[in-house]
Amino acid sequence: MYGATKAAVTYLSESPRGEFGPRDVRVTNIEPWFVESELRTHISEAALARQVDGMLDAVGALSAEELADLVAYATSRPRRVNLRQVVALPTRQV
Repeated sequence: MYGATKAAVTYLSESPRGEFGPRDVRVTNIEPWFVESELRTHISEAALARQVDGMLDAVGALSAEELADLVAYATSRPRRVNLRQVVALPTRQV
């Protein structure tokens, strides 16, 4: 379900980009992967919690500050530049 939701947001961002782009409205889809969050506290299945902990320990996660910096970068581009899609992930995440 999570993957389907992310795909839906990607495709949904195309419509306003096409509609409002001619009016110089920029629409950027920022797709963060592993991010520091409360996810670990919401997993009730022990085996799955260990798996997620192991992945996050091995790969690391992006911080809120790093994502905020990315948003600031995207919105600070010249008005004529639209970053259509930005995928942000930890260096170790493949």
